[in-house]
This record gives sequence, structure tokens and C-alpha cells, in this order.
Amino acid sequence: MAQRFPKAYAQFGGVDIALHKRIPVGAGLAGGSTNAAAVLVGLDLMWGLGLTQIELQELAAELGSDVAFCIGGGTAIATGRGEQLDPLPSVDYLWVVLAKYRSLPISTAWAYKTYRQRFEGTYARDTDTLRQRLERVHAGPMVGAIAQRNGSKIPELLYNDFERVVFPDHPKVAALKQQLLDLGAAGALMSGSGSTVFGLAHSPEKAEALTAALREQQPDPDLEIWVGQLIAKGIHLAP
Repeated sequence: MAQRFPKAYAQFGGVDIALHKRIPVGAGLAGGSTNAAAVLVGLDLMWGLGLTQIELQELAAELGSDVAFCIGGGTAIATGRGEQLDPLPSVDYLWVVLAKYRSLPISTAWAYKTYRQRFEGTYARDTDTLRQRLERVHAGPMVGAIAQRNGSKIPELLYNDFERVVFPDHPKVAALKQQLLDLGAAGALMSGSGSTVFGLAHSPEKAEALTAALREQQPDPDLEIWVGQLIAKGIHLAP
């Protein structure tokens, strides 16, 4: 930001930043990316730059693949390396139960490296193969379910390729997903590159009941559980 806006930097100077981490490290929840997005938004406001959301997202894309998404938040399809965003209608009618073992962080770099080592032989090597795969694998059903506010269909369409590398090496994460499903979650999935697993619920009451059941079945003090509602916005100033 200092390099891009030297006049503002010269006028206002640098900033001291203190992070109060509420999103665990190595959780697959974009905690670091959210921090970066918050700094961009904060500097825009402090320095009076008046940047649009698109301009902020362009800057964010230079910092990390999902930082741009964290600027706007909500629901979106992310393509490219994650920085090309197409917004979708909000799914704020769904609630999530997030569960993570405190002592089990997973490095995103490790997840990508391991996936590449194990599955590089299956990568598309030519444009025809790539086009055929894109025709077979697309987000159409999920987009349709979101557009129709079909809260029953959305959980059926959840999928995360990273589970293919994380679950064999970290069976506790795989077991946690299965526990959420067995206890009645509408759907469950590992978040990002792990190690957080989330379960979907159709109401706050069902989310709280799911949390209580998981805690009773899995009383391990190392297991952290949170309940949240999906929201339609990203970085914003707290009231």
C-alpha cells in the first residue's frame, strides 16, 4: 500500500497492527487471508483513499489467492487461482458448526504439495482433455441450488478435493466429518485444506443441538467447536 500510494503514506505514515486471532492458524478457514483483507480495508479508510471494492480486490489478489474473496465475502464462485470472483445469492439461511482439534493444524503448502505428488499423473496435459473435464465438472448444480434457495440440495453437493490427501494422513479429521453426519448434520465437509470440518444446519437451534451432541460424543478438550451463521458480507467495521 505504501508503494502504491506513496503520497498517502508520506502524509499519514505507517501503522502499528495488533492481531487478536480468533480464527485458528492452520484451520483451512482463511484466517491469514482475512487479516490481510482487513489491513487493506483499514488502510483505505485511514488514508482516505476511497478505493472501490473491485480496486481493493485487485490489490488483494496480489497478496494471496483468497484474500480478494475475503474483501467482499458472502457467497461466490472463485476461479483462476481463486481471485476471479462471481458473486452468488446469499446462503444466510444456513448455519454451520465448525469443529477443529486445537493441536492439529494443517499447512496449506503441505496440502498442495502432497496433492501434486499423489495426483499429478492425473492432471490434464492438453487443451482438449482440459475442456472435456471442465464440461463434466462444473458448479451448475450448486449454483442452481443456491439461486433457488434450496437448503436441502446444497448439502448434497458439497465436495472438497483436499480430503483425498488430508484424510489418509489425518484420520481424526475424516472421523470428525463422519461424526457430524452421523449426528444429523444436513451436510459436512472439510474446510479448505483443513483441519477444520464443518456441518450444516437449517436453524440455530439445530446447530446448537448438533454442537451439544458432538461435544457429548467427543468430550476431548482438544476439540474446539464453534457455531456461526453464513453471512452476505466480508470485511466490515464492527459497530
